[in-house]
Amino acid sequence: MKAISAVFELGCAITVAQIVWRATKLPLRASLAFCAVWLAPTVIFNGAVWAESDSIWTYFTLVSIALFMRDRNGVASFAMAFSVKAQGVFLGPFVLGMILRRRIHPAWLATVPGIYVVLAIPVLVAGRSLASVFAVYLDQAHTFNRLTMNAANIWVLAGGLPYAIGVAVGMVLAAASGLALSIFIARSRRAGPEFILLAACVSLMLMPYLLPKMHERYFYAFELASIALACLNPRYVPFAVMAQVDGVLSYLAFENGIVLGVLPAALCNSLLVYYLVHDLWRGERGFRFPKLAWLGFIASTAGLFSYLVIEGPGLNISPLYLLATGLVTAAALLLLKESRGDLAGPDQLP
Repeated sequence: MKAISAVFELGCAITVAQIVWRATKLPLRASLAFCAVWLAPTVIFNGAVWAESDSIWTYFTLVSIALFMRDRNGVASFAMAFSVKAQGVFLGPFVLGMILRRRIHPAWLATVPGIYVVLAIPVLVAGRSLASVFAVYLDQAHTFNRLTMNAANIWVLAGGLPYAIGVAVGMVLAAASGLALSIFIARSRRAGPEFILLAACVSLMLMPYLLPKMHERYFYAFELASIALACLNPRYVPFAVMAQVDGVLSYLAFENGIVLGVLPAALCNSLLVYYLVHDLWRGERGFRFPKLAWLGFIASTAGLFSYLVIEGPGLNISPLYLLATGLVTAAALLLLKESRGDLAGPDQLP
């Protein structure tokens, strides 16, 4: 089971590396992107530790983004992601915006149920009823009766809200925000790989942040897409690192029962949502290295290391993994140093 996830984790790393290579043509950045995705702590947790399948739908999600960044149609890949797991819908606002922006025929949306039906054929042949196959996502929606399943989102901050009211408010809020994002993408005059990737990251972050009943691992696609964004523009390096730290804090809440890290993770994710939406809205007028983002990065990283030293396994960690992650961190610092002059003029340096 874990081998299946490992194959798609490798696919995710290759796809992100290709995204970065096509956008920058810089081997260092593409190599860093590959290593950072393949060795990301949340990737290790999700697949090697938990044997979850989020790398599968995330792979098709990243392929869809890569195709749109190359001015190609990524709707079919999005349909594959949704057919594998309902969480693929997190990319929905971005895909709808690109359909409207690129004037892609709305008939392409029929590929979503079409691919789902094709992929369901082996299950139907194996004997599962037609009704259960087409109601599986609806049944999953009624599995838990909690506003958050350790997801570091807005519902951690609204724990006292009644369940039924929270679900209704969350669905309306997510739908309205998703529609607004789609319209913005369709009408925006901005173009280029960074804008498209940033819009995709906003979609992948905003949906699990606003929707109720989310698990901690549902930020998986954003966590990997943010690595690609950080390699395109080092301004987003602290964002990608914060996403990993927040993800690990959420995972540890389920893994070891330590839930104290979920609240600071939710606060840091709130900062991420604010800055991502701010940058998408303001475009090139946005500031470079936001101090609050760095503050959140430092605070969340310090909290994680404190947890590992005081409550966690201490030094009982693979030396090879520590060496590999150390090399990736060093490469990230080199990337920042390399790109300072490229990102800002002499009078704009932070």
